[in-house]
Amino acid sequence: MDTLSFDWSAKYGHFLRAEATVNALSYPMPPRTAVLGLLGAILGLEKDALAVDLAETRVAVSGPMPRRFWHRVKIRKHPPAALSREVKRTQRGAERPTQEKATLLNQEWLLAPRYRVHVAWPDQPDRFDELAGRIRDRRWHFTPCMGLSELLCDVEFISRQHAVALPVGRHLVQGICSASEVRVLAEEEVAVHLMRMPRHVSAERVFQHASYYLEHRGQPFPVDTQAAWRVGNWTGLFL
Repeated sequence: MDTLSFDWSAKYGHFLRAEATVNALSYPMPPRTAVLGLLGAILGLEKDALAVDLAETRVAVSGPMPRRFWHRVKIRKHPPAALSREVKRTQRGAERPTQEKATLLNQEWLLAPRYRVHVAWPDQPDRFDELAGRIRDRRWHFTPCMGLSELLCDVEFISRQHAVALPVGRHLVQGICSASEVRVLAEEEVAVHLMRMPRHVSAERVFQHASYYLEHRGQPFPVDTQAAWRVGNWTGLFL
């Protein structure tokens, strides 16, 4: 399986948790849907492409959990009221239209996130070639970001090589692993977390979630699985 590998990094990042309320918590790692959104921005695809054109794209993400901090932002539910196009002399002293006050919101931001991403797109080889060429040449249709549009990021081409399916058994894997496809083998040297994150989104913007294992420092951890792949010196699972 032909695979594209690249590094995705930024000064700050934010991936809004589905269960977040007033305080906008962030996932520590990008969900599969966030990676598909990045690919769509690079290629200039429409928003519904995540549910249609990109639905069969295979994605793997690895890297350590970045540190997090709270950031306060101003949010407007509606744009400010527009001023009149013409103002008569007798109206110069009139009050301007009342503008909505901004709402202060706490957001959990990721500090210096950096992830290694592997992407495979077997059902659309021509579009895959375009994606690889754009990332290699640093040509984006829309400026890529790390979750929020104001959090600009860098996408660095690493390699393009074949992924090899590994036999059933014990493997040391890196990155996010689907909980339904692995059995984690306990070891004292690793700290494995279980987390639910979005995996699929429909054209009506309805998200489906799945449970994943990840090691918070990005270290390899042992599992029993029949879904492991090897790409270069990386071994792990596609989401």
